[in-house]
Amino acid sequence: MDDAYPSESGLPSPQRWALLAGVYAFGCATLTAFVLSDMLGLFAEVIGLPTAFSMPLLATPALVVGAGVWWALVERRGALTYPRGAAFGLLTALVTGGLWTARFVYVWGPEMLTAGPVPLLIGFVLGAVAVAGVLVGLPITYVRRRSRERSEAAGTANSL
Repeated sequence: MDDAYPSESGLPSPQRWALLAGVYAFGCATLTAFVLSDMLGLFAEVIGLPTAFSMPLLATPALVVGAGVWWALVERRGALTYPRGAAFGLLTALVTGGLWTARFVYVWGPEMLTAGPVPLLIGFVLGAVAVAGVLVGLPITYVRRRSRERSEAAGTANSL
């Protein structure tokens, strides 16, 4: 199997895929942030993020979280299943949202989590990104599975 050997980049295929999953998660999180920008713009403003870059900044944790979660759930176990891909997206989205919620609590204090519509807004945003996370976890799983099938087929053809 070709997945265990380093490529031109010097990284074994599972590590490359974990990094790719992080970049993919960041891209999807940025897109989701722009879709939810009306609510997230206000959130970014109240936690002190610069308004010009707030949407990509809100997505930044998904880069690291996505790579780590993909590695832990998919690559390390060698289980390229769609439920694991969906779990990758869900966990990446929820951990990223949880980190920003923790930042909100740090800036404004825990009592703000119960003030007015804040719990409803946080719940709505976490729910929306959770659904988006599940949906974006599936395409990368499909691409990774196809990549593995192609490398296995190429390995079989080379051994004949």
